[in-house]
Formats: sequence, structure tokens, C-alpha cells
Amino acid sequence: MVYRKSKGDLMVRIILSITAVIFALPALYVVFSAFQDGEGFGLGKFRELFQNYPSYLVALRNSFFYAVIITAGGLFLSVPVAYLFSKVRFRARNSLFFVYIVIMMLPVQSTILGQYLLMKSLDWVDTRQALYLPLMLSPLTVFLLRQNLKLISSELIDATRLETNSFFVLLFGVVLPQIKGTIAAAGVLLFCESWNIIEQAMILLPRREEIKPLSVMMGRYPDELQAACAAVYLAPVAIVLIAFAVFGAARRMKAGQ
Repeated sequence: MVYRKSKGDLMVRIILSITAVIFALPALYVVFSAFQDGEGFGLGKFRELFQNYPSYLVALRNSFFYAVIITAGGLFLSVPVAYLFSKVRFRARNSLFFVYIVIMMLPVQSTILGQYLLMKSLDWVDTRQALYLPLMLSPLTVFLLRQNLKLISSELIDATRLETNSFFVLLFGVVLPQIKGTIAAAGVLLFCESWNIIEQAMILLPRREEIKPLSVMMGRYPDELQAACAAVYLAPVAIVLIAFAVFGAARRMKAGQ
């Protein structure tokens, strides 16, 4: 069956495209300003930033470390939890999931004090694990995966259970291939969220600047280099978003064949 685009679809695409351009303008302005070098364009600001401020590269490396470990650990923990909430029946399952939803809706400012007190009791303040361990438990990721897992046929899972008692065979052989797209989307959201850690880093890492992410170190550099700082800071998120868009386009092309 050939799908024909209606005028309404075309109008929606135009509106979304215009909105995307408007949201992209600040980032494009930052990139444009970063390459302005005197009266022309060049890499002078980037060269000065990397050569004269080695702490910038340390903070950038810290941001990569936190974003990667939070994303990988968050997906690793969220998939089994989402499966538990969607396919395993037990008492108070819906009530417990409701608590997850409430936690997801709470602002960071309302939970950061409890995190600080817990990390202080464990003597983990000013350590890397104080920052990345709590952020691995992402209610939003669990919610997205759980909603997608509910769409998987229970008959398929029951048939797999008749063939094997291994949870890992069921998870990696049947469940994960069905939710690859949702896992990719959740990974992108988790990476972007962990790349922009601010409140948690300021409170849980108050003194050790050598382990702080770039998100809280940007203001330490001269004003004339702020555009270059921001351009480098934006690059990983832009790469992840472009890669996800290419992944989605490839899946749609494959599904249309």
C-alpha cells in the first residue's frame, strides 16, 4: 500500500522544521562565534583554550566519563526493572510503579538534599561514585522501557519460558530485540541528561575540581573563550542526536522495504 502525504502532514512537517530551526539558532550562533578570530574565521580560540587551559580537557574528560557510565549503567539496570514492572505479576506492582512515576515528576531540588545526606553517611562526598551511582537509577528510562515492553505479546514470552528457564535467554534472545529502538531513545535521553549535570555536581562535589564535569566548570574560563568552550561542549550531544536520527532513518527505510 502506498502512503500519500496529505496537506495536513505537509503542514505539520513545515511547522516542525521551522520550530527546529528556531531552537537551533542559539547553538548555531555559539558555533559561529567560536570560529570568529579577529576580523576573520579560524581556530585561534580553540587553540588558546586547549593550550593555556589544560583543566578544560580534564573537565571534558570527566563529563565523558560520567555520561558514558551513567548511560550504560542506567540502561543495564533499567531493562530488568522495566521487565519486572511490565511482565512479572506480584502484589503492589502498580503501586510501586506509581511511586516511580511520582519520583520522575519531582524536581532535582527536592531530592538532592536526601542524596547529599546519604552520600555523607557513606563518606562518599567529593567522590565520583557519589555523582554517577544515584543517576543510574533513572525512573524516566524505566517508564519508557516499561511502556514499550507492555506491547510485547505475553504469549511469545510464555512460549519462550516453555523452552528455557533462563531469564538471560529470555531477556537477550526475545525481549531486547523487540525494544531496540526504545533502548536507543532512552540511551540518548539519558546521555543528554547526564551530560548536563549541574545541581548534583555542585552539591555532591563541592571541593575536588579535578573530578568535576565541564557543566559546572564553564564559568572558570575567560569571557572571550566562552563561545569556544560552549561549542566543544555542544559537540558530543549533537553527534549523539545526529547518530540517533540516522539510526531511526535506517530503521524506517528497512521497515519500508
